[in-house]
Amino acid sequence: MSEKLELPVVLVSGKDSFLVTSFKGELHTHKGVINLEELTEKNYGDEVRTHKGQSFKILPFSPSDFFRHFRRSATPIMPKDIGAIIAMSGLRPDSLVLDAGTGSGMLAAYIAYFNRYGEVITVEKRRDFAEVARKNFKLAKLKNIHQLIGDVNYISDGFKKEFDLIVLDMKDDYVFIPKAKDILRVGGYLAVYNPYIEPSKRVYEIMKKADFVELECFELLKSNYEFKKIGTRPVTRVWHTGFIVIGRKC
Repeated sequence: MSEKLELPVVLVSGKDSFLVTSFKGELHTHKGVINLEELTEKNYGDEVRTHKGQSFKILPFSPSDFFRHFRRSATPIMPKDIGAIIAMSGLRPDSLVLDAGTGSGMLAAYIAYFNRYGEVITVEKRRDFAEVARKNFKLAKLKNIHQLIGDVNYISDGFKKEFDLIVLDMKDDYVFIPKAKDILRVGGYLAVYNPYIEPSKRVYEIMKKADFVELECFELLKSNYEFKKIGTRPVTRVWHTGFIVIGRKC
């Protein structure tokens, strides 16, 4: 059964992906110009062609597009790391989650999508970062995210409920660990993301002293491959993104 388009949509051709937020005007690509008004008569899965005859498939905007098309401020956590946090914390669709260090809102958006019957409270010190994240949340049509601007060390004093998951991606993350434990429910998880090993080691040691169990510190390496007639090899990219320390309150 055909399904009429609902903004935003994504136009895909090979590895190229373009976000469309309006059915008016033109979209200029290196493969040619697309008249966006033509999309009003299309359905998902249909094709639209540029003035050069290059075809693009029309697809719905989905969570897999967050990382490609969200606006950026601070460097976002990669999807591979977000997936690990979601899986290892046993995130349920009705969880209460605290995200400290909103940045571009990447982590908060993914968690909110898979936590659609729960709530995500995300805290960011910088107003400019928070504004970028707000636009991303609006683009993704996520209504279960509550944005707060300020220092989580002080804002958290007003929290009245216990959290199922707390994620820290901020400077001086170790300072917040004792308070994070206080506002976690028993069995809840604390995950701390950091691009450097020394701060991650300090976080690990503090969480160990705080009696977190199932404690782990790790990094995930993702290798992409390219296939050519001459042979197959990894694509040269940055492998390391960050370290994750995760533990459970008992």
